[in-house]
Amino acid sequence: MSKPYFRNSLLLAASFILIAATPDDTRPDKNAREPLVITADRMDAEQLGEKVTFTGNVTLKKEGMTLSSDFMIVLYDAGSKDIREVEARGNVVVRKEDRVGLSDHAVYSIRGETIVLTGDARIIENENQLGGEKITLFMADDRSIIEGGGKAILYQDKARESRKRK
Repeated sequence: MSKPYFRNSLLLAASFILIAATPDDTRPDKNAREPLVITADRMDAEQLGEKVTFTGNVTLKKEGMTLSSDFMIVLYDAGSKDIREVEARGNVVVRKEDRVGLSDHAVYSIRGETIVLTGDARIIENENQLGGEKITLFMADDRSIIEGGGKAILYQDKARESRKRK
């Protein structure tokens, strides 16, 4: 077997292995499993069932959300073997609908449905930008908390603003 075929087979197998249940009592069918699909140039299962490392062009997709980075570590819960946390490093980009989060480092808590961005963290929505030392994205209810040196660049429609003055 050639090496590219073997590598691609590993990535396909990893995609199927990484399907995990996301516990959330507010969902109608809490026993349903939601797919979490990760693709990358390379995958290493260091401690089978506990930790999987992805490197090179890493992309995680789940429920209309995409998380991409240079390097990603998936950590499993020792008891249930469900995915507990995903850590992403290097050129982190989180996309959900018309919102984009950018940072150097991110930690995605599966159970809490939060992503914490650090290292030049910022959010871009339309032309508006918000930034800070730490940004917590609450994926279930589309809200964010920005901590430490928060900064904002907000644009207003000039035509609408001039109508308000009249």
